[in-house]
Amino acid sequence: MSQSSDRRIALWLALILFGVYLLTYSGQIFSGDGMSMFSVAESFVKRGELNTDQLWTLFKSRNEIAADGESYAKYGFGTSLFIAPLYALALVLPGIGLVQTSILGSALAIAFASALLFLAARRLNFATNVSIVVALLFGLATPAWVYARELWSEPYGLATLFAAFYFLLCYRDKRHDRDVLFAGIAFALAVATRLTNVALAPVFVWYGFTDSETVTWLRSRAFTRLSSSTQPAKASSPVPVFILFVVPIVISLLITAGYDWTRFGNPLATGYRADETFDNPILLGLYGLLFSPGKGLFIYVPFLAVLPFSFAIFFRRAKRESILIAILFTFYVLLFSLWYYWWGGTSWGPRFLTPTLPFLLLAIAPAVELALQPGNRGRKIFATVFFALCALSFAIEILGVSLPALSYRVRMVRISSNAEMDAVFLPWLSPLIGYFNLLKPSALNFAWVRVFDGNVMIDWMMIVLISLFILGCVWKMTGDGGRRTAVIGLVFGIVLSFLALYRASDDPHFAMGTGYPALLQTLQREAKSNDVMILNDDARTPMFLNANRASPRWYGLSRDPKQFDGVTRGLLERLTRQYTRVWFAFDAANATLADPTREWLDLACQVMAEHDFDDGVHLILYRPR
Repeated sequence: MSQSSDRRIALWLALILFGVYLLTYSGQIFSGDGMSMFSVAESFVKRGELNTDQLWTLFKSRNEIAADGESYAKYGFGTSLFIAPLYALALVLPGIGLVQTSILGSALAIAFASALLFLAARRLNFATNVSIVVALLFGLATPAWVYARELWSEPYGLATLFAAFYFLLCYRDKRHDRDVLFAGIAFALAVATRLTNVALAPVFVWYGFTDSETVTWLRSRAFTRLSSSTQPAKASSPVPVFILFVVPIVISLLITAGYDWTRFGNPLATGYRADETFDNPILLGLYGLLFSPGKGLFIYVPFLAVLPFSFAIFFRRAKRESILIAILFTFYVLLFSLWYYWWGGTSWGPRFLTPTLPFLLLAIAPAVELALQPGNRGRKIFATVFFALCALSFAIEILGVSLPALSYRVRMVRISSNAEMDAVFLPWLSPLIGYFNLLKPSALNFAWVRVFDGNVMIDWMMIVLISLFILGCVWKMTGDGGRRTAVIGLVFGIVLSFLALYRASDDPHFAMGTGYPALLQTLQREAKSNDVMILNDDARTPMFLNANRASPRWYGLSRDPKQFDGVTRGLLERLTRQYTRVWFAFDAANATLADPTREWLDLACQVMAEHDFDDGVHLILYRPR
């Protein structure tokens, strides 16, 4: 195995898949989870805060406020940490969307995991062509492709967990201490992304450090070091190198405890409600996650049907890796089978099992190897069936990236009184069938397909450029391009990404007319960092998240008078006590409805300035009386 050649191929693989993800990119957040984690990133980058007040009424954040009166995400800080650099970059680059840029992190994470999967297969002595096919199947024929274009924690949990495994595999192969440190950092980030991953730490420790060969080598190394010193030689253990793995995890747990203490005043409080429990009937969860028509793993990834057969071969070839994969997969399946929300809400396939996919694909490598080898009639039949299942899996994921899960959820609410469960358990209402009822050019959820006033417009320039980039990467991967060519490809990929972001800036999904952009420019120019802003139309929160570069804290409140309750009134009272300047953004939409928020501010505050913009958009600066 040539490590330099493998690293080159891994880089081209990552670039190929990133190009595909860029081609099917949408730039939108469709889930409350994603908006919540994004809001944390925005608050942290702009103000060093951790709140999600931007979603005060949109996702009912006001119903779960902390003791300080603010709302916080209940998710790990890992995902917000990963997208924070992209958000900070977008913040200083004019003309690109903040949300649109940050979402690219998911594509980077999945492409990175695909490259590591290729390298892991090569480390386990699978042929180059087998390893490439395994990586491409993971990146293009599993739900990983769908999650590469959305903002969930799963892409980051997947990438970090598999990176921890890969670096321990490298350590067991080459005995470089730095690999242990990299594995520890990766696992620490996996814990920061999803706290339940910490339960897998003993399994990773067992895998990396407890086999007789590793222990013997570590002890001999320690003995040699001690013998060469002036101190008397004595028995040693693998503790020093083991610390390199454990310390980052401990630091991650301490940061998580501090994160929880800062938000909720309790290092053990995560923000999850008391009724969010692991009490689901386990058989229901097992069937739902593995075999149900709407969420089953083996339904969404049909080629995994060969997993039992392939795993048996893989076990004989890589026993220790097989045990780790089996324990990890069993842990995830059992854990989320018991979770009250086991189906993962409005999402594609078994979302909670997505982090197990690269591990399962590694175990599929023997089946790929068998399918690629010429042989007798039996092997040819197996290869035909296997690759037919792979093609079906690819087609399923094409369907998944074409439409957002939210679109199908909206349709299900219209036709079913039990929308979520019917979509999971009734075959004829499964997204795999129901999506076809929604497929049409104007419904396609790609950044390069835009609908203006019912007219479909396609950005052919970006489609052609990205396609040429993908083809060029394929050509170079199969050729003999050196490191310099790979670096050029990487630079071109970065340039193409920014060009894509600039071209996507006029996405009608984020359209705000001319009034709101002018309002945001005024805020950015005149607002002070210690001001506060109230957006009096939470339906515009996604657009503000993408376009608002002003630094003040802001709250998204509903325009619906029915949403104005005691909690919202308490918020306004606190804000007028805490801040000397309150900006109030609103528009003329629903002008016939009462506006209790504005009425309250008019009574409690004095108007300092008023700004009027196009489209009936207004901005008022208040000073508390």
